[in-house]
Amino acid sequence: MKPVRLRINNYYSPFGIDTGVPLFGWQLDSEERDQCQSHYRIIFAEREVSLERCEDLLWDSGKVYSSEQFGIGYQGQPLKSVTTYYWSVAVWNQHGEMSWSDPISLFTGYLYEEAWKAKWVGDGGAKPFYARMRFAAKGKVKRAYALVSGLGHFKLYMNGEKVGPGEMDPGWTNYNKSVQYVCFDVTNHIRDGNNVIGLSVGNGFYLGDAGDRHFYTLDKGYESYGSELLAIGEWHIEYEDGSMQHVRTECENWRVRESATTLANVYGSENFDARLYPAGWYDLSYDDSSWEIPKILTPPKGKLVSQNQPPITVKTTYDTIKIEEPKDQVYVFDLGQNMSGMFEIYVSGPAGSKVTIKPGELRNEDATVATPWDIVTYSEYTLAGSGEVEVWKPDFSCYGARWVQIEGCTRDESNTSKPFIHDVKGHFVTSASMDAGHFETDDPRINKLAQIIIKAIESNLQSVHSDCPTIEKLGWIETASLMGPSIMFVKDVEALWLKITRDMIEAQTEEGLIPDIAPEYSKFSEGFRDSIAWGSAIILVPELLLKWYGNRTAMVEAYPAMKAYMRYLKSKEVEGGLINHGLGDWGIMPQSGGDYIENVETAFYYECYKRLSHFATMLGLDHDAAHYASEAERVKVVYNAKLLRWIPDEGRYAYCRRNGEFDPLNQVIQAIPLSFELVDENYRSDVEASLLNAAAGRQFKSGEIGLRYLFHALAGMKRNDIIFDMMMQPEHPSYIRFVEKGETALPEFWTDNARSRNHDMMGHILEWLYRELLGISSIADAYKEINISPLYLDSVQDIKGSYQSARGLIDVHFSYDEAGSRLSVSIPPNTTALVKIPLLSSGNDLYENGQKVDYKQVSEQGKHYAVTSIHSGAYKFHTGDL
Repeated sequence: MKPVRLRINNYYSPFGIDTGVPLFGWQLDSEERDQCQSHYRIIFAEREVSLERCEDLLWDSGKVYSSEQFGIGYQGQPLKSVTTYYWSVAVWNQHGEMSWSDPISLFTGYLYEEAWKAKWVGDGGAKPFYARMRFAAKGKVKRAYALVSGLGHFKLYMNGEKVGPGEMDPGWTNYNKSVQYVCFDVTNHIRDGNNVIGLSVGNGFYLGDAGDRHFYTLDKGYESYGSELLAIGEWHIEYEDGSMQHVRTECENWRVRESATTLANVYGSENFDARLYPAGWYDLSYDDSSWEIPKILTPPKGKLVSQNQPPITVKTTYDTIKIEEPKDQVYVFDLGQNMSGMFEIYVSGPAGSKVTIKPGELRNEDATVATPWDIVTYSEYTLAGSGEVEVWKPDFSCYGARWVQIEGCTRDESNTSKPFIHDVKGHFVTSASMDAGHFETDDPRINKLAQIIIKAIESNLQSVHSDCPTIEKLGWIETASLMGPSIMFVKDVEALWLKITRDMIEAQTEEGLIPDIAPEYSKFSEGFRDSIAWGSAIILVPELLLKWYGNRTAMVEAYPAMKAYMRYLKSKEVEGGLINHGLGDWGIMPQSGGDYIENVETAFYYECYKRLSHFATMLGLDHDAAHYASEAERVKVVYNAKLLRWIPDEGRYAYCRRNGEFDPLNQVIQAIPLSFELVDENYRSDVEASLLNAAAGRQFKSGEIGLRYLFHALAGMKRNDIIFDMMMQPEHPSYIRFVEKGETALPEFWTDNARSRNHDMMGHILEWLYRELLGISSIADAYKEINISPLYLDSVQDIKGSYQSARGLIDVHFSYDEAGSRLSVSIPPNTTALVKIPLLSSGNDLYENGQKVDYKQVSEQGKHYAVTSIHSGAYKFHTGDL
């Protein structure tokens, strides 16, 4: 059993760690069954050779009796900023056998309150600019790192090459509170002798520039964070002889000039004039004698912090699959996939001629590209007229689209008066968060459904979790908690969700409100700024990080903000414990909310108190824990006293509106209290009966807020058959309807004509596919105890998939036929699993690898299951005859 995939928790990359107490984590690999970690030992040093010799260590944990694999804090000598370190871990199994990991390095950013020696520089303007400087390397480079930020976004070049895969660095933040810098390993980018550095800087959200086009937040209170675009950077170069060299942004040796990007609108519109482009400007041979000396500029207000979350990168590049000409010399390129894209054109033609690029998710009746609400979004490229094919894509924005409309061009090679459009490609940009899940069944429609939800997730995983890549691009925070489990099954978002937690902390108002958007680039009003299903993410997101990744950092950092938020909510109570402000179950019909407010908002209020009490217990704050538990019970009593009523026509109790009105078809107001354990046991059967009655038509009647809890409640009642039928309905509301209509990403609402065709907020069925159909879930301690329970449905006979948990890969393949059922399952070292295997009939024998296995039989909804326990390793179960 060997430790593998070593990492520093809370950071996507080991470069730029800006904490003096890094948290260590690892997974375990073994081909043998029943492997447990009994002890570990971490060693840490400034030189790799010190690890090999076990001498001159900055920290040696010693042999620690523990099965823990992550979140283990450094306890050694104080660390230094901008310094390379090495660490390794040894583990022992239960038999006393020990194995060391390979050593791994990390590089610290700025750990303390030191001031950067570099200066913020720019050309003093509000439009994109270029900056460059030459320096001479002083010997053979051992290693080199660059710490760089540029606001709003930047690209770094060295010696004619772009450095790093990132797009639109750094991440979006409240720039008055924090500004992210990015750490790059540039060892291989430095040449012997002379070198050149280039920086290209655009607007982003720091200094928003609408031009004459769509900029969603301008009329909603957006204010620029500064009046000048600016950049800062430090290059720390260590040579083989031990000497150091530092290159920094300042006036001396640096030069700046205006960019050929004349508009950088973060909402998807860029203008680029290739005639203004200084070709080769980041090459060493370029003559920058006509460039200006940069200005030292006023720094942004926010503290410089390392970009802990994954960068935005190009995941896939899509080629055009079809070209249409709906109007004369108006060309629509179909890329086959709706995506958050940077759309690249290949064009040739006369100098000064202009190409208009209009991407979109929708098409008009005449087959031209449409935009929701007819928002004006397009880019313009002005040709240099080089005689060659010119290639261009945006640098500082992305946009949601499947189709790209090209205007101002021709496809007629004989027409030399206009540019000739050769090709269009779509670069799908998303967070570099690692893929975590795989899922497929023998029903291709279900597979396609999972795919379109994942595409919507990926399109909205940026440096925030956005609502859509088209209209708003904003970090509406409810999806981070509500869609969190669905997303975590397919993406490793530990570092990104921690960043989102910090965004919420920074967005909190003096009164304690957690606004619905973070970073809050615009201030909405009423429920669109103050709704508990959104604000509760300050508590529910750290809860998800704890359950899925064993991550305590978010809980610790956000605990003061959680307390302040609960004080704020208590000041808004009515009738002794109800909350009657917010959006209720938003999205139940297109763009609708505001119904059943007390039912929905008060349930979340109760859940927040309950979770906060649990956090206080974990933090050793017994007084807080008792207080919040008491508050939760108080709200529960009021909730049931005010909202649970006897329904004479139904002959049972059910939850009603605050005014006593009962809607027998509303699913959410019964499902949420069941999911949150608000229902006293004496009334549970009544409320469950009301939910089953509301779901009898097997049609969704839920918006995005209640949908996850509808699934959770029905699954808890072992009525997954209802969920499956809801999913497969041929008409809306329906998931399969989206598949049958040919959508390539999930739309916003239950309609064929949703305004946004790339929203993941209704994608909760993905969690159900993994948790219930495939049957993978965590029993305890971030998948240390695992539940494997694939669903036996008559209409799905083969299900397989995997989940890369924080502890390692969990793999499941279930199938059945008339001869019996088969289940292959693999769980990682240092874990155990409770396995529930569908039986085709009561009393079937159960075999594992040909050997008969004892089991406990359970029955659910007339179907039978064998339950047994396993330790780590790979298993093959079979029921029926051998």
